[in-house]
Amino acid sequence: MRYVFDPGVIHECAMTGLGLPKPAMFDAFVDAMAQRYPGRLDNDQPWIFSNAGGAMIQMKVYYASAFEYVMIWGTPIGSEGHSGRHAVGFWDTVLDGEMWYYGEGQFERREYRPGDRVYVGPNQSRGMNFTTGVYAVEYARGVLPLSVPFGLLDSMVSTLDFATVGQTLSIYGSLIGHHLRLPRPDGSAPTPLRERIGATLARVGNSVTRAIRPPEPWDEIPDGTSWRSAPKPVSPPAAGTAVAPPTPAAGSAGQG
Repeated sequence: MRYVFDPGVIHECAMTGLGLPKPAMFDAFVDAMAQRYPGRLDNDQPWIFSNAGGAMIQMKVYYASAFEYVMIWGTPIGSEGHSGRHAVGFWDTVLDGEMWYYGEGQFERREYRPGDRVYVGPNQSRGMNFTTGVYAVEYARGVLPLSVPFGLLDSMVSTLDFATVGQTLSIYGSLIGHHLRLPRPDGSAPTPLRERIGATLARVGNSVTRAIRPPEPWDEIPDGTSWRSAPKPVSPPAAGTAVAPPTPAAGSAGQG
């Protein structure tokens, strides 16, 4: 089978963002990939959570077909778990932070830092620890639908995060649609039927993602007590504005 991407080229593109702050390092990777693989990546998909093998990360998938994907994944707080054992090979380049891996029969951890490459081959697995946080570019090659259950079951039966399950499937569908509309790896143009199917998948997938997308994170404490209460942004007082102290309630300490 002829594949679209070369793992070595993806690693070179990942290296262009090293040392930049997030998300500038991610943008540098996408820009470099756009030069090497024009039109292949879809930069419009949102970041979503992923719980798999006991590890919790967030990810942004830029390309997916039945046999390849390209994503950036990571966590700012660390996690650990089981990589899974797949019919797929995974190539990772660490962008930021640190991760530790070990396999069966390995008695010392493998430590990976920015710029390091990691490979986990088909039918292999690793124990993973992302220490205090890590971000990495990942390229996978193989029969990807066989790995979908591993990627979804934790969210379905443990965290019960069905919004993540739905978004994962809708984003995958829309990216497959994007793939079907592009030239084949050998450069030949897609057939009209393939192009129409791809356009439909992309349109439906994007619509579903928008429809089930949860509210963006907001850390302010809402006034209401209902989970339906939408928190409202609070503007800080203008510089030099005096802020009156709160009035003590009747009978509180300090009152005579």
